[in-house]
Amino acid sequence: MGRHGWVVAGVWLLLLGGAPGGARAQQPAPPPSGELSPEAREELQLSRAVIQVERQAIVSRAMDLTPEEMEGFWPLYGEYRREAAKIGDRIVALLQRYAANYDQLTDQTADKLLTDFVRIEQARARLKATFLPKFKQVLPAKKVARFYQVENKLDILILTELAERIPLAR
Repeated sequence: MGRHGWVVAGVWLLLLGGAPGGARAQQPAPPPSGELSPEAREELQLSRAVIQVERQAIVSRAMDLTPEEMEGFWPLYGEYRREAAKIGDRIVALLQRYAANYDQLTDQTADKLLTDFVRIEQARARLKATFLPKFKQVLPAKKVARFYQVENKLDILILTELAERIPLAR
């Protein structure tokens, strides 16, 4: 991995959601210093678009929706994923700040990063809570449960990959 490799790989995995054929964890490369290059940012944006399509395919295969259910679910799913992408943007920014401060991480910076991380996790939980009644309006409860199970499994795979790639604070 190059200078920005562990951030791009971590973010890519974060947004991938464990799609088949995705990269497997490797030993973390040394963290980069500074910001991502314009080329790396462009690569990241393209990767996020591809990953969203892959994630949607996984959900589609898992849900077994009737044509009527599809009409209500997919527009709502699109709205849900757009909101989830905003949370993903916050995670990308957090990882970039962590990488930029890794070599000289102070207690003050670590505290700010931790606070931001917890706020992001709270936003993720709020998103799921906000959309729960909306999904229950268009799908039977068992299928909503299945959808949340799929989302949770993808998120767990992502967190596992991130944990393996992002070096611990020193």
